[in-house]
Amino acid sequence: MVFAYEEEAALRRCLPALLQSSVDEILVMYGGDDGSQSYLESLRDPRLRLEREASRAGKWRAYNRAIERARGDIVFLISGDISFRPSVLDLLRSRFTPEVGVVFPRVVPTNVQNTVSQLGNALWDLHDRQILACSRAGLPIHGGELQAVRRSLLEPIEGVINEDAYLCLRALERGYRVMYDREAVVYNTVPETFSDLLRQRRRVNYGHRQLSAGGRDPSTLDRLIWVRPDLCLGVLGRAVADRPKNAVRIPLLAAVELVALVRGNRDFARGIDHGRWSLIRSGKGGAFAVPPGEPTHRLSDD
Repeated sequence: MVFAYEEEAALRRCLPALLQSSVDEILVMYGGDDGSQSYLESLRDPRLRLEREASRAGKWRAYNRAIERARGDIVFLISGDISFRPSVLDLLRSRFTPEVGVVFPRVVPTNVQNTVSQLGNALWDLHDRQILACSRAGLPIHGGELQAVRRSLLEPIEGVINEDAYLCLRALERGYRVMYDREAVVYNTVPETFSDLLRQRRRVNYGHRQLSAGGRDPSTLDRLIWVRPDLCLGVLGRAVADRPKNAVRIPLLAAVELVALVRGNRDFARGIDHGRWSLIRSGKGGAFAVPPGEPTHRLSDD
């Protein structure tokens, strides 16, 4: 299942890998007035099923419509603005055992070009380190962009913004394991302007506050700093030790995150609906090639 809205260039990056993969069916939930429809219809692959959203209703509504058509034991939920090798899907699927409910890959940004995109890159670096640290500590982990999920876990959601974190936390509640496979790599783009980065992080923090209000506390650094300060300081310390430039980027990123956290919590308290958020335009660009080989900035699992 691929979710995209006015992202023709992104779909041109994402769909080729899916068409080369071994998946049985590809459901694309798309919308907007760009060239997405013409591109998708030109592919003429018998596995493709297209559902166009006449008016933008929010991802969670598209998700609810999509899961009604889900078949098979394992379903891949894919953000339309990522790129990956076809083998990634088989790798994620191979991790499933009877006790595993969700598997998700590592995310590596490709458009690290200016100060803001470098902050986005630092954010994903911290996310990677945090997931590893939480895994070792036996704390909940969650991630999105691409998820391999048991179909039995796909149930309708109501207004959930961070559905990726929600699915992982719900899988844990039901006794399943959630796995992070950092050998499986997907590539995304990050915002390139401060306003877009702030909008994106404001929505994400709103979603985290929403999950907490529903009794599902996500593992985020702003929460863990109070309950596991040793874990947080370890993550931050290693990020700076491995990449000294993070000593400058992380404080700036923390300032953006603090503003986004305050605004996201305020939006939640005021009942503002983030189901149809403002589209992030910067960083989307045109087609980009998947970098050859595995990324060089690998972390030790020790």
